[in-house]
Amino acid sequence: MNVDPRDVTNDRHGFAVYGVFAIAGQAQVSAISELRRAMYSGVEDPPAYVNAPAHVTVKRLFSGIPNVEDIQEAVHGLAESTKPFRIEFAGDPESSGGGNSSLAVPVKSTSELVTVNTTLESAIGQIVETEYRPIEFQPHMTVFQDADEDESERGLRLTKGLRLGTGFHVETLELMARTAPLRGGRWQSLGSFELDIWS
Repeated sequence: MNVDPRDVTNDRHGFAVYGVFAIAGQAQVSAISELRRAMYSGVEDPPAYVNAPAHVTVKRLFSGIPNVEDIQEAVHGLAESTKPFRIEFAGDPESSGGGNSSLAVPVKSTSELVTVNTTLESAIGQIVETEYRPIEFQPHMTVFQDADEDESERGLRLTKGLRLGTGFHVETLELMARTAPLRGGRWQSLGSFELDIWS
């Protein structure tokens, strides 16, 4: 089913799309949040991602879930059998899209990260109706996306002083959901799942 996740309406649970995120370190979350707030200052309906913490998506966006509990159970099952790992950046932020409408930090496809992605794709993919984007995993951390020309120009100026370090440690996975519409909607957490930090 080739639907754009930007156009999806809210389901019976009150959300349009869902995803599983590895949330970045506190300093990185703070730096990117500040950049986004400055970038969209005065904008009446900023894109929903503005309120999402900086992250690497470890399970591509999906919708058509049977219920929230089944998805939480799938993420929890993986988390409790996965050791904490490190996400490593693979270079400086790269722009893409028409008029540089998106900017993202590339991430190294380490064996730990790929295993988390593959396991979640398998566990969640079989119980949801729709998954978005190609299945090929291209890990990255979004700085901004879907920006118009003025927003993009402002965002690129603001990134000149951005210092994000070399990566971050992952000790939890976050199940997140976005309300529609894309502009004016919001991301919120539906559960935080600790990795196996004890054994």
